[in-house]
Amino acid sequence: MDDRKFEVRCNASHDGQLQVRTRSLSVAVSQLINRGEGGEMWQSVLIICEETEDGSLTTKVIACHPDWDQNLQIACIRSRISDQGKPSPILELDLKSVRV
Repeated sequence: MDDRKFEVRCNASHDGQLQVRTRSLSVAVSQLINRGEGGEMWQSVLIICEETEDGSLTTKVIACHPDWDQNLQIACIRSRISDQGKPSPILELDLKSVRV
């Protein structure tokens, strides 16, 4: 039985590509920022995909900033596989910002 519930496709231009299906996933996107005497890479976006205890699949999008005490979850996308033919929403999207 294939229990992989998430898929990521990454195209890094001329540097390479990645495509994989998996049970859970964490992606950190960093970008160069100017701090002090030079640049440093800073994680600006985190994407966390996992199955919750109730069987829902969630994808959380988290924004990060070097001047913040806490990161900010800016989206939570939830899906649920229909159980025994019971209707359920295809996709739920929560755009309420939450400090994490």
